[in-house]
Amino acid sequence: EWDVFVTGTKNYAGHSLVQIISEGWVLLENWDRPNSSGKSINFIDPNTNKWKQSWAGSYANGNQEFVHGEYKDSALRFEYKTKDAKGNKIIGRFIFYNQGPNQVRQFNETSNDDGKTWTTNYDFTYIRKK
Repeated sequence: EWDVFVTGTKNYAGHSLVQIISEGWVLLENWDRPNSSGKSINFIDPNTNKWKQSWAGSYANGNQEFVHGEYKDSALRFEYKTKDAKGNKIIGRFIFYNQGPNQVRQFNETSNDDGKTWTTNYDFTYIRKK
């Protein structure tokens, strides 16, 4: 179980319960924050042999696929594609930074110009509940 804060602050962002399911083959995250909630499943995609996250929850698009996840340099990095409210293509990066056994940083950013510039969507720090 994790309490989640906006990185660098004491501003509460939400609560996360992460469970190992399907005989150890899948991680399930149960996310809850004021005015929204959701779930993600995380697993190794047998087609690519890389991590994949499938998210469904109460936010603008409702669901998202994060693909090509690789753990390197103490971080699990995903890519994704989505569209803005006008239907324009957006690419994204979604990163989990391993900051030890009791802390993880989750960072998400997008680009609407094929990666020339990036906008931070959120930057959260997960602190393990004791």
